Amino acid sequence: MTDFNPRPYRMTSLASASATQRPINTSLVVGLVSAISLLIFGAFSGGTPLRFINPEGFLLVIGGTFAATLIQFSLRDVRLAVEAGRSSLAQNLTSPGERMQFLLSMSRRVKERGILVLEEEASGVDDDFLRLGLSLVVDGQGVDDMHRILSTEMRFSTEQAWRSVHVWETAGNFAPAMGLIGTLIGLIQMMGSLHDAAAVGPAMGMALIATLYGAVAANLFFFPMAGKLRLSAQEREQCKKITLEGLISIARLENPIMLEQRLQSFACA
Repeated sequence: MTDFNPRPYRMTSLASASATQRPINTSLVVGLVSAISLLIFGAFSGGTPLRFINPEGFLLVIGGTFAATLIQFSLRDVRLAVEAGRSSLAQNLTSPGERMQFLLSMSRRVKERGILVLEEEASGVDDDFLRLGLSLVVDGQGVDDMHRILSTEMRFSTEQAWRSVHVWETAGNFAPAMGLIGTLIGLIQMMGSLHDAAAVGPAMGMALIATLYGAVAANLFFFPMAGKLRLSAQEREQCKKITLEGLISIARLENPIMLEQRLQSFACA
């Protein structure tokens, strides 16, 4: 039998997760800091960084992107997408391998002490899906009902996660277009101000900087955030599938060895 070799799991990790502050997602923070540093370097390389600051262009690009996104999605979808992006700053503490180890440990404990051992574990779990599943097992729900309830919850949460991804991708598609609109507005203002040499410079600045803002917002913020949430959604869905399989096995009081064999398919995926 092939060993999936997950990372060592500590029995207290899930129970104490709610009391432990989630660590910052290092890769995300490093990426954001690097992107901002590159932008600052580019601005200062020309000697006059203030020329890259244009409040009108910024408001046009960001405000226009937000308005266009709201036309396509509901305010609730946008709010949940923003919350998902904010929560991505915290590193997920539970990997699929750790979840496998937890379920195998629970299966062994249930074999030794009975199904009620899950009740104390459920009270300290911060994963809503896992807590719901443990509660259903403790309450003695039938396997078919448990599978239906957990599958429905998993489907809806996965759909919402992917909708948040689509919100960020849509914003990334709109941002360059808003920058182009800002460029056109600046050019129109410049053409109308050819008789006034003092007004041509600010109008040209607006035309160029709006395109820059749109490209930067899309490629250094919206699209990377969408990609980050996509990977998180895939890992979360995988973890829930593992949880569902493990809880059904525990509810059936199957041998832990049989559960381990079932989980091999997830380890090899």
